[in-house]
Amino acid sequence: MKRCTRKILLIFGFLLLLVIVFIPYRSTHIKYQIDPHSFASYKITSQKSGYMFVIQYLKLRSQKMSVPQESDPKVDHDSYVLNKILFLAELIIIMVLAPFDYFLFCVILRKKSASLSTQINSEIPPDK
Repeated sequence: MKRCTRKILLIFGFLLLLVIVFIPYRSTHIKYQIDPHSFASYKITSQKSGYMFVIQYLKLRSQKMSVPQESDPKVDHDSYVLNKILFLAELIIIMVLAPFDYFLFCVILRKKSASLSTQINSEIPPDK
């Protein structure tokens, strides 16, 4: 395997590993509150997104979201979902850029540098 090919595979393999190990997620936090003056309960939801280590994501994802009991409305709940669109977009970008960079750096620029070196060598007169 050529040195240029190994470098391209190493760089994009590392990027692919990072995409698989740190996955994008969306979380929804549900909080129930009771107003002490009117005894009305309110449901407050907030959303968050980011990146998470895959083992931590799987652990949080495995915790089931329980349905709150009417006697205990103050229970908070979290749910975690994989952000599939962002995850697939990252994978597709890497899969498209790897062959493009290989073609650009290993094929086109190599040919240009090889042709330049032959032109330079032909212009230099040989030593006597």
